Amino acid sequence: MQNFYFQGVLVFLFEGCYLKRKSRGLGIIILLIIVIIIAFLAFVVIFGMLRRVRAAPIVEEAFWKAKGQTVESVTLGEEVEAHVVVKATEEYVGAIVVKVRKDVAWWPDSDYQVSTVPVNLRAGESEEIQIAFVPDESTDGRFRGYFIEVGFQVTGSSWAMENSYPPRLRVLD
Repeated sequence: MQNFYFQGVLVFLFEGCYLKRKSRGLGIIILLIIVIIIAFLAFVVIFGMLRRVRAAPIVEEAFWKAKGQTVESVTLGEEVEAHVVVKATEEYVGAIVVKVRKDVAWWPDSDYQVSTVPVNLRAGESEEIQIAFVPDESTDGRFRGYFIEVGFQVTGSSWAMENSYPPRLRVLD
């Protein structure tokens, strides 16, 4: 809207002062094209300066713990902790979403437990995030187990645990 106002003012000034001849129609068109090109280039430059690509932190480790021990499988009803260690490659201020998801064969994976953690990490700093949960079904048939997914809200990127067992968690009867 402001660009059109600015263009209108320029056209008025050039019409009144310099383009009084009959050929002013062509001059106005050329002037408008120049103003539009300059406005577009200014927008591209300003937008490019304001938008900076940020690197997401790196997931250094993702593992399961039960009864204080690192595990690859647990029994049904046993409390489990999902642990994720993230390390910032550059400053990262924002939220990290850690999800424990159910892995079901031939069906979309579903969230089982979700935790959103605000973090303020400087380059090189690490943070460990934990989620405690109790599995509600054992690994058999189509249900294969649980896995961890990490989402970085600032960068819009995500990380998921490797699609194999282990590191994904099996639940035994």
